[in-house]
Parts: sequence; structure tokens; C-alpha cells
Amino acid sequence: MKVPNAGPRGQRYRRSLSEKIAIVRESMLPGMTAAHVAKRHQIALNVLYYWRKVYRELVDSDLTATAAPAGGESPHVADLQLQVRNLERLLGQRTLEVALLREKLGLREKEDFDE
Repeated sequence: MKVPNAGPRGQRYRRSLSEKIAIVRESMLPGMTAAHVAKRHQIALNVLYYWRKVYRELVDSDLTATAAPAGGESPHVADLQLQVRNLERLLGQRTLEVALLREKLGLREKEDFDE
């Protein structure tokens, strides 16, 4: 995976959730060190450790919160389900933020303008 140049100082390259998961999984492979993976992907080691911590917490919470899959789903399906849950959570947060901003700005909802 090629990392684009960040540009002028202060700008950062933002990775998608799937990229982060791939990097975390790579760092957890036997014989692979976190320092090597972080350097290869041009990220700070402490950022990788944080991603690994969050990944473990999510995986652990998902395993205890839901029953084991009946069909023995593949890890790929579990990753996709995790991404869907995270995206649903983010969508809910953004919807709430938009509603609060509309309220503060005194904007009415779209259907109010149709009258």
C-alpha cells in the first residue's frame, strides 16, 4: 500500500477503517514487529499501538455481546460487520450534529420549506 505524500507541514493523510484494520492485522502476524509495520506504513508507533488497542476492544466486545455465528463466518465477514456497525454509529453521530447545528442556526427542516 503506497502512502501519498502528506504535503505541507501540518497536513495529514487520513486512512480509511479498512486500511487501519489491514495495518493492525499485519502488525499482529507472527514474526512481525509493530515498529517495522509502523515504519513501513509511515505512521507513528504510538498511533499503531492505539489502533491495536481499539481493535482488540472492539473484537472482544463483539465476541461477548453477540452469540457465536452458526455457520462459522469467515474473519472477512466479521470485519465487514464491524465496519457496518461503526459506520452506523458515525452516521447517528453526524445526524445528531446536523440537527443540533440546524437548531442553533434557526434553520427549519426541508419539509417545512415545501409549504
